[in-house]
Amino acid sequence: MLTMARGTIIVCLLVSFLIGPSSASAGGAVKSNFEIMRSLTAQVTDELVSSFPPDSAARELLLVPSTRDERYDFIGDILMESLAARGYRAHIPVPAAPGPADSAVAPPVVAEPFGLRLEFQATEFSLRYPKIYRSHVIGGKKVKRSAGVRVQVKLVDPRDGLVVWMGEASKSYDDRFPYGMIGEVEEGLYEFTKPPRESRNWGKIVEPVAVSGIIVGLIYLFFSNQSD
Repeated sequence: MLTMARGTIIVCLLVSFLIGPSSASAGGAVKSNFEIMRSLTAQVTDELVSSFPPDSAARELLLVPSTRDERYDFIGDILMESLAARGYRAHIPVPAAPGPADSAVAPPVVAEPFGLRLEFQATEFSLRYPKIYRSHVIGGKKVKRSAGVRVQVKLVDPRDGLVVWMGEASKSYDDRFPYGMIGEVEEGLYEFTKPPRESRNWGKIVEPVAVSGIIVGLIYLFFSNQSD
């Protein structure tokens, strides 16, 4: 009976090593990269807009990003939502229509008389995987994820170019999730939701050796107990 019990324990250990730890996230549902960046950006823009001078709410705002790319379009859209939620009348500039093909000079952009220019710059807008690893020798891969958003804004009076108000806010996020969910996590159209993936190469060499040693050892113990 004792020999059978030992054999059962060894078989269970062998199975647990082969299967490895569960790939379910300890913290419940895993957020997508898009959800994380949207949440961080919304927190940042909400904090900034709530700090605007009280009299600025009565004036219209023209959003002016420091540059134009998918990150700034993303931030600008969320900033517009934060402004609208607090009753601000805000506008995003529309690029001027191209002139005739045979025109050597582009048509001038006519400035509209908005109350204040809301200039914003993302000094940090990052999403990365600092580490892709195995928590155990033969366990499933995990991904360490880190994200950060930092935005600076200025309210500028277009009549004299003076800065009426300026501020900065930032938020960060860190977690881990199973590597098998990386495709689901990176779903979306934005390129910034698909950061580079890097993994430790030494694991590819150590793992087969370690696995073989563990399995051989457990099998040896199993049959030696059966013979006893």
